[in-house]
Amino acid sequence: MRKYLAFLLLPLLATLLQGCAPKPQEDCGFVQNVYGERISWKGEVPVTMYLHESVPAEYVRAIESAAGTWQDASGKKLFNIVTNQRVSGPINPQKDSKNVIYYFNTWESDKGSEQARTSIYWIGDQIKEADMRINAATNPVTKLPYFAYYWNQPGSTTPEPANAINIEALVIHELGHVLGLKHKDKDASVMATYLASNTDRTNIPDTDRSAVQCEY
Repeated sequence: MRKYLAFLLLPLLATLLQGCAPKPQEDCGFVQNVYGERISWKGEVPVTMYLHESVPAEYVRAIESAAGTWQDASGKKLFNIVTNQRVSGPINPQKDSKNVIYYFNTWESDKGSEQARTSIYWIGDQIKEADMRINAATNPVTKLPYFAYYWNQPGSTTPEPANAINIEALVIHELGHVLGLKHKDKDASVMATYLASNTDRTNIPDTDRSAVQCEY
């Protein structure tokens, strides 16, 4: 009798548990959790981003401009870039409930081709923290920086350096990751995995506008 009841109860329990599981969502270009739910800040915007003291002053406006680009694309303010309160201390991202942008002077030698890296931490389907690292390290073999950066300031007539990365375009991409977007290597997306040198990829196309508006 007990075995018979067990055979009846186990399928019933499995059905109940399956019914309580979150329903998978269309990804819309977002990272998803194990249940297929989109990972995002769930309306907790704007996301406050702090700048570590390692970030050069000449790139602050480029970072603000990148945040403004996402605002224009979404129709709402998604980021609050704090510029008057720099984070000091070691360049060491950690889970401290503070979202920080770092200009990283060390990098794994086997990942030197990585221009930047954004780490997001979530619980359930909601992002709780995001940290961005921009690769400012020196190649230990050549003794030269892995990357040179530039920013085309509005109205500037200064020629951009050869073989350099547009810092605004790079930050636009990384802020997309902060929002929860994943890589997309088609449709001229700003979330394409690689940003070529001297590419001013600073306009967000319709495919990315649709993606971010799907969640925000």
